[in-house]
Amino acid sequence: MASRFWGASSASSQSDSDSSEDEPVQTSQPAPRRQMSRWAEASSSDEEVVTQRVVRPRTDKRYEQMLDRINQMRNHQKIDDFSSLITDYETVCKMLDKLKVVVEQDGGPPRQFVKAIFNLENYVEKLHQQHVERKQNTGERLSENKQRAFNTLRSKVRKGNKNFQDELDKMRANPGEFESDSDEQQAEDDSESSGSEAASASSSTSSKSESSSNSSDSDSDSDGSSSDSSSSSGSGSDWTDNEQDSSSDGDLDEEAAREKKMLRWLITPEKLGERGRRCAAEKSKTERSAGRKGEKPHKDKSKTGADSDKPKDGKDKKKGEEQDEYTSEELIKKVQEISQQRGRRGFDKKSYEEKLMTLMPHAVKQSASHQLHIWSTMVSADFDGTGGAFGAMKIERWQEALGKVSTMLPLLIEAYHDHVQDGSPAPVGDDGEDPTSQVRQQELFVAFVDKLDDELYKALQYTLDVYGQEYQEILANSSNCLVLVKRVLKFFEETNQPHPRGLVALRMMDQIYFKPDSLNKKVYEAIHHTVPENEKDDWIWPEDSKSFMAKLCKYVYATGQVRLQRRASLFQAYHLALHDHFQAARDLLHLGNIQEHASEFDIHTQILYNRVLAGMGLCGFRMGKIQDAHNCLMDVCVGNKARELLAQGLSYSKSVDRTPEQERAERLRQLPYHMHINLEVLDSAHHICAMLLEVPNLAMQSYDPNRKNNMISRSLRRSLEQYEKQVYTGPPENAKEAVVCAAKAMQRGDWRAAFSALDELKIWEHVDPGNPAAGLRVKEMIKDKVKTEALRTYLFAYASIYDAFHLDQLVDMFELPAKTIHSIVSKMMFREEITAFWDESSKFVLVQHSEPSPLQRLALALAEKGVQAVDNNERLVDQKSGSGFFGRDSRGPAQQGRWDQSGNPSGDRRRFGKGGAGMSYGMDKGKGKGRGKVVGAPRNRGWENARAGAALRGSAQRGWSTRPT
Repeated sequence: MASRFWGASSASSQSDSDSSEDEPVQTSQPAPRRQMSRWAEASSSDEEVVTQRVVRPRTDKRYEQMLDRINQMRNHQKIDDFSSLITDYETVCKMLDKLKVVVEQDGGPPRQFVKAIFNLENYVEKLHQQHVERKQNTGERLSENKQRAFNTLRSKVRKGNKNFQDELDKMRANPGEFESDSDEQQAEDDSESSGSEAASASSSTSSKSESSSNSSDSDSDSDGSSSDSSSSSGSGSDWTDNEQDSSSDGDLDEEAAREKKMLRWLITPEKLGERGRRCAAEKSKTERSAGRKGEKPHKDKSKTGADSDKPKDGKDKKKGEEQDEYTSEELIKKVQEISQQRGRRGFDKKSYEEKLMTLMPHAVKQSASHQLHIWSTMVSADFDGTGGAFGAMKIERWQEALGKVSTMLPLLIEAYHDHVQDGSPAPVGDDGEDPTSQVRQQELFVAFVDKLDDELYKALQYTLDVYGQEYQEILANSSNCLVLVKRVLKFFEETNQPHPRGLVALRMMDQIYFKPDSLNKKVYEAIHHTVPENEKDDWIWPEDSKSFMAKLCKYVYATGQVRLQRRASLFQAYHLALHDHFQAARDLLHLGNIQEHASEFDIHTQILYNRVLAGMGLCGFRMGKIQDAHNCLMDVCVGNKARELLAQGLSYSKSVDRTPEQERAERLRQLPYHMHINLEVLDSAHHICAMLLEVPNLAMQSYDPNRKNNMISRSLRRSLEQYEKQVYTGPPENAKEAVVCAAKAMQRGDWRAAFSALDELKIWEHVDPGNPAAGLRVKEMIKDKVKTEALRTYLFAYASIYDAFHLDQLVDMFELPAKTIHSIVSKMMFREEITAFWDESSKFVLVQHSEPSPLQRLALALAEKGVQAVDNNERLVDQKSGSGFFGRDSRGPAQQGRWDQSGNPSGDRRRFGKGGAGMSYGMDKGKGKGRGKVVGAPRNRGWENARAGAALRGSAQRGWSTRPT
């Protein structure tokens, strides 16, 4: 009966002869092929026999490949390799799709395929049910990667089997039709397994098989080949019955059988893994036997330790009793063996901790250092799950780690005392490779405390909703971290260990430096009610927090590390400024020479330095030190970069393009919200200080031309200029506009209008974080400052038109005591800010007027206009040349020499052309018929401004002095 597996195809025939004499020749042809097969198996022949080429249909090759893939899929089911099963299932479906023509001719897919997908579906559903029951009963789950692969496999099988639903239903109804296929496949599996066992058998068995194979003749070879072909054909008989007859060569099954036998000698990854597992099992058996021989009283010790996570048949209690006598080296080795599971695929933290906790009773019998070793191994696993640079550690895991580190502290104290009692010196260095050494465990403990603090800081830093419940819960854990840091600091104080004590003291300063005493006191009181009785005395906030911070700073200085010393000084300076100790904070910065080396610090220390400057500026503002406060705030607030300098937000500037790496690094530097400084208060204080200094300075420049280039606040001057250019000015909308309105009122000497503009600001409620009631005191102090500066501005602006000022009149105008006004005017006289003196009764301020002659006034005006014309001409040349006029800096004519030495051979006659600066020789400013606008107070230049309008109206004008000069 012709079949595609029996070689009845016409394409493989070599002659058209039908004689019976040719038949024996054809049957004897497989003998040489058997000889090559024997060479492949036993490697006993060196002859090279030319075999006849076999032509095989493509469908047969694909069918065999599909059968091989089905066998692989069955093997992967045995080891629960879900990822490989996904690949196998997709590959088998694709192979069946390539046999689409044959499948349509046969009326459906082959029974092997139907059987395979049916078994796979049952396997997946059964395994899914087991996982659900295990999760509900014991809470045990698969690893994340394995669970994802299993879900993918289940969805693909359920979706792909819908295309073969009819065949699967037939399989469920009549499973007997598919039994033959399963039996043959099982036989093939048995033969393969026997082949693998034969490959790993002893050398004597191999030699016997070789001798028997070598002693066999060519007749036996031919018999073997015929038997192989018959077995091969038997395996394909079901496919032959199900499929239609097709033409194929008779040597097809023989070739397949030969390949299968050759594969027995091939080392596949599956065989290699099986061999490795077998070797590992033999090695563990040898170790267990050696352990029994070495220590008879406690048998199966290593076996119990290795299988401690697999409780079976109620034997755990017995095994635990057999592990009571771990030696120190064995315990360390066991802990290291378990710790090597970290980072591997499928790592389960829960089972990892359970394995380590089973070793804890043995560590208790050894020493406190061994217990610390186990605890530190568990804490290290907790920190493995941190979110990285841009992800914070989950607060639940952080709390678990905090509890474990708190448990380690009593053990650390015990280990230290044991270390000292043994007669060993105090720990100062590394103790070699011993993981249980007291020095190593202490260093790990300090590192864990630092890591806990850093992770809590990141959790606060990366929480978006700062007003939400999540941020409040994370912030509440800061007190728990403070308790741990305080206890650790107390231990190092008692044991007098300078280096770790300094590290922990710096963490302590970082926790409390930015909080006022009132807040720290409340935190200490809350902790006082939760700690044991023996610790309650430690949680009383000291009355003098200044000395407490100085003690912590002294601890940090004992470490000898420059960076830590600088940070400790900055922490202390900020705390001093927060509590209105401005002079002490400034002396501390000067003592460490921090201001000169601030640009050399790392970025985090520079941010801390900027925070200290901002705190000192607010401290000076609260204390009335306006000049000092402005000097500190100017470095932070100028340029609208306070948000960026204080790391309280990202500054988006159109002129600056940042790379993604720079923006990412800037996000890492941001401070948590509860540590922010109120930027609105900062800006308001800066503008108020600038107003109190710059407005009298502007008025004094109009009175004394020698102070022309003395500019205190450039930003306030620009704001005043913009305010004057506005056609309509409405009420102020923000703090800056309110300060500008107050400055304009102060230029007129109207202190009431100036203070009313400042009275509505919100700065007074938040200027002192530790004492909100102090805002009223600061407001009254600023009110007195406004009166004082308004008086000085009034005297500068209007002294040229008065011969004398009565003291009672100034008292009524500015509502200041007569003694205060007398003091202010006297200081102005001593500093030669005004040319005046008191009369004999000290009730009148007599103003002296020394007026220039008309010729002097014209000479001063000409010199002023000439300088302006030269300056404009040089700027025009610089713009046209584009090179700064041959390298000359455009800073003004006063620094560049004469105007006629600028390189123009013609003498620059065009400088007085149409629209030029030299058109006006008179005293009027601006264009057109009228004068230009007067900015603020009268801007008098030279002697002509000794009195307003003196240049045009002569010496008979009212207010001119009649005294001889």
